[in-house]
Amino acid sequence: MLEVILKDLPKQISHFDAVEQCYQEQIRFLTSRTNENVSVLVRCEKQIVPYLQAIIKRRLASNGLKMVIIDGRDSETSQTPQIQQTRLNKIVIALRNLLNNTETDKVFVLPYLDIITSVTQSGLTMEAREIMTIIHENPMLVMIAFEDPNFQLPELISQAFPARCEMLGIPRDKISYLITESEGRKFATDKLNLMNIFKYVSGLNPIRFREIMGIFDKKTDYDSSCPDMLSGYFKELRDYTACSGAALSEIHLESDIAGYEKVKTKIKENILNIIHATSALNDEKEIRRVESIIPRGLIFHGPPGTGKTLFAKGIAEAMNAAIYIVSGPELKSKWVGEGEANIRRLFARARATAPSVIVFDELDSIAAARTGQSADSAGQAAHSMVNQLLTEMDGFNKEQMVLIIGTTNFISSLDIAFLRPGRFEYQIEIPYPAWEDRKAILSLYNKKFETGLSELFVERLAGWTGRRTETGTPYTGDHLCALIKSLKRFTLNNKKHTADEALFDQWLDSMAEKTVLSEAETRVVATHEAGHTMAFYRYRRQKEITRMTIESGVNDSLGMVESKLIKSHLYTENNLKAEIGICLGGYTAEKVLLEEVSTGGAQDLKIATDIATDMASLYGMTGLPRNFTNDGQTVNPYFINQLSPYVNSIISEVYKDIHKFLCDNKESLEKLVSLLIEKRTLTGEEIDKLLRDTIKCN
Repeated sequence: MLEVILKDLPKQISHFDAVEQCYQEQIRFLTSRTNENVSVLVRCEKQIVPYLQAIIKRRLASNGLKMVIIDGRDSETSQTPQIQQTRLNKIVIALRNLLNNTETDKVFVLPYLDIITSVTQSGLTMEAREIMTIIHENPMLVMIAFEDPNFQLPELISQAFPARCEMLGIPRDKISYLITESEGRKFATDKLNLMNIFKYVSGLNPIRFREIMGIFDKKTDYDSSCPDMLSGYFKELRDYTACSGAALSEIHLESDIAGYEKVKTKIKENILNIIHATSALNDEKEIRRVESIIPRGLIFHGPPGTGKTLFAKGIAEAMNAAIYIVSGPELKSKWVGEGEANIRRLFARARATAPSVIVFDELDSIAAARTGQSADSAGQAAHSMVNQLLTEMDGFNKEQMVLIIGTTNFISSLDIAFLRPGRFEYQIEIPYPAWEDRKAILSLYNKKFETGLSELFVERLAGWTGRRTETGTPYTGDHLCALIKSLKRFTLNNKKHTADEALFDQWLDSMAEKTVLSEAETRVVATHEAGHTMAFYRYRRQKEITRMTIESGVNDSLGMVESKLIKSHLYTENNLKAEIGICLGGYTAEKVLLEEVSTGGAQDLKIATDIATDMASLYGMTGLPRNFTNDGQTVNPYFINQLSPYVNSIISEVYKDIHKFLCDNKESLEKLVSLLIEKRTLTGEEIDKLLRDTIKCN
């Protein structure tokens, strides 16, 4: 159980006791192997090596073995005092002197073997090559070497150590041996749930943990009448443990990221709620069961600028996790081995500062699908990096909460090995923001930059941004932020602090190149937009209208009807016919009032035809239950002649219906056109005030 009574905690703990209690099973394994004349490689942080050496020395002595430390300091193994040597040279000399050593009662300890033999861009140093040769020429030597997570031994040297053990982090079942009663009283008054502390210290070594607890030992005991005291202590604890170049995110998932409610729900239900649930548990078995269902990694995918990295920061803040944001190019190297080393160091830091979130921005740049055709060194290096990343993910210790998040614009290009269960098993799409998302995002930035827009103006702007940007893409969160900044600059340049209606309209006009229309052209555009608006009333969808305008906009838009986007999971035959009818409203209104049509309806006709084609070819909405496509998307050319009459029939039926409706309401249509020409822009309320009591619907 992880809930302990404070008086049952130790009164005092030395650094030696902390190391021995934390890794007693590993130390027992190590001494057992050396007693059997087997060399052991220990993976641990350098900070605990001196304490381990003292503990191991004592245990070996009880079995009649002597420990000899080869660390470059003056020792009996160094027999060349003639000139001043570096510690590296002394280590090499000491190892040379061990050639053909036959002393069976000695165990040789190499605390810095990893540092002096680490692979560099140019390969192994001369000293490292000599040390490698010496070790392999002395198979009878019994050695203990230490390997720091930041420095990996070359495989040829690792082979000299048949036994290996790892002493990294703090095992959860050992935390109660590492905190004193006095220190525990800083976090509780009677009973202490150690999980609340463990989740912030799991990646520390016991010496670092004891140093931090020593700081808290000098503080005032927790007073339950001051609840802020406890949260302050935990925040300070997290600040001490989030080191090694890590940062703590300040992006709150709810208050700093607007819209995307479905995405937030997925994040909470599949990740955050599960992680937070472990903090309330104190039974080890139950904690392990919950931890086993937490995804190791997830991928945010979608178009550029939609906030993928922002969501990753929001997750890190919710976890109170250290966050590491790296891009593929930062990790890459043309040298085989250097990219893998970068990944190893990154994961080592993340584990040491757990809970942590590693964000691989542009994951596809390092994890693209592998082929067997990369003969160049850069290609081999990239493949090696993919393998190393997979190895690190597969080697997770669930007790150390490290979440891996990848962001990509091209999820289809990722190596399939990343997408299998157990790795990046959960993928969340961050699409272009819909109307309600744009409104929420604009409201957030409106408040942040104090532009003073009313809710009505925010809704108008949300509708206005339903068009495409000048680069041809839909508006993203980044575009919306830039838009509000532009409005704020425009406001300040006009000597005002907030934007009123006149200033807002003036700014909106300035955002797009205006097209000057003749009187006849203005009437055509007004008739066209009025027809679309009337069509909304025909299908009882008038509440979706937010504004209609004949002010020119971006992308050659001479006018438009702005409406809220109502998402549906499926559409019925009548739903789709309504979409066609709204598309045909402008074309039909021109026919009814002007008795001829303009070129302005080209895009509307294309959309209407596409919908009718899908109805006939995909969904069997013609009275004939069959599919006319090859793959569920593309119409089979063989069936085009058979399909065309069905498409014509659907469009003809809808056209007749909307034509009759506009003819029956011709007077209302003419009034709407006249008012629109006069005011140029009408709100949904103004439109409804004019039409609500005059529209005749069948």
